[in-house]
Amino acid sequence: MGKSFRWIMIFAVLSFVFLFPAEEVYATGFSYPLDTDGELVIVIDPGHGGNNLGADYNGFLEKEMNMVVANAMKEELEKYEDVTVYMTHTSTDTDMSIQARADFAASVNADFVFCLHFNMSPGNILFGSEVWVSAFGDENRQGYRFGCVQMETMADMGLYIRGVKTRFNDRGRDYYGILRYCEEYDIPAALIEHCHIDHETDVGFCDSEEDLVRFGVADATSVAKFFGLSSQTLGVDYSDYELIELEPGALYVQADTTDPDICTIEEAYTDLERSIIGITLTAYDYDSPMLYYSYSIDGGITYTPYLAWPNVDVMARYSPDTFTFEIEVPEGVSPVVLVKAVNQYDRYTESNLLDGLPVFVKPVAELLPTEELSDTVSDGDDSAIQASPSAGFHAPEKPEEENKERNFFGFLMVCFFIACILFMALFISNIIIAGRKRQRRKRHKK
Repeated sequence: MGKSFRWIMIFAVLSFVFLFPAEEVYATGFSYPLDTDGELVIVIDPGHGGNNLGADYNGFLEKEMNMVVANAMKEELEKYEDVTVYMTHTSTDTDMSIQARADFAASVNADFVFCLHFNMSPGNILFGSEVWVSAFGDENRQGYRFGCVQMETMADMGLYIRGVKTRFNDRGRDYYGILRYCEEYDIPAALIEHCHIDHETDVGFCDSEEDLVRFGVADATSVAKFFGLSSQTLGVDYSDYELIELEPGALYVQADTTDPDICTIEEAYTDLERSIIGITLTAYDYDSPMLYYSYSIDGGITYTPYLAWPNVDVMARYSPDTFTFEIEVPEGVSPVVLVKAVNQYDRYTESNLLDGLPVFVKPVAELLPTEELSDTVSDGDDSAIQASPSAGFHAPEKPEEENKERNFFGFLMVCFFIACILFMALFISNIIIAGRKRQRRKRHKK
């Protein structure tokens, strides 16, 4: 009877496993299988340390910023039940190799590693928040699922979203060491780039200790949502938090190593009164959404800073293919327009060159009747105003009444000039006649 009961129990357990696969369990609870003892172990890795300063710009020092965020994240996570939190190191003066960080995570049976960073870009042109994950195995799937939660959290804070991404080194492995070494240990990991310390759009999110603590709390909240944690201290319960559903075994995010496929521009309208030209940009990439655009009005010699692509939903991998934007043209400039369209992986394609546009001369434009200018802009017909790119606009014809006034005034001036001449002639003639009379009197006296 005892042996039969044991076989019945084994059969029941196996039936449960096959009838309720792991993916179904993840969808309603933890998103990653915990250790056999059921303990959830989180490892936080503050990026850089020791002589490795990280990003160093305008008073910001990344290794110090990362440590503030990591401490706040650990403190917040420990307010949740059933979770153990470790940090790879607790001092900004610690020199610790990336391999050693992954080794530490493996030594404590980590279920997930979160590596914290802040960003910079060449030329200080990029802005926004992003998450890097492994490109391989189940680490790719789990990293992407967490990245989706983290990006939602960063968006709620007001940051521009750059998405969840992967990157390869020259050997075809994960570019970032912490992801590469953790993947070798079968530990999911996420490298969080909170924002860019070198761009005015992002600086306001990280320029005080309070801001950095806010990032740490936000990171902890993302982890709590991902693992479905609860906290009586905080009064929150994320056990029913819905994660994105992904099929096991598939790779959900892979690096885009190609430039955008299409980038074209055309003139939409010209507003001479405001010195504005409207440009319609059409650009798309078959592999990733667009994130930024930049334009030049001198044929590509200089470009504007990167501007956010409108109405982007990076997590849905969507960006509109076409939109119209305005360029304010300086006075005396005949713009030669060129546009860069930049995708999620910061690769760009330049548009066609748009030239042959008029010189924008504001004083002349101000002479145009408002109704005439409005008709010209709305109809898209520039035949009412002839322009030469080298010489500027021809002055518009004056109204007929103004021409009549000018002709009458000119007639008066001519008459006045003739009268002056006649007066001078009479004056000179009188002088000559008077002189001759004096000479005759002198001769009669002799």
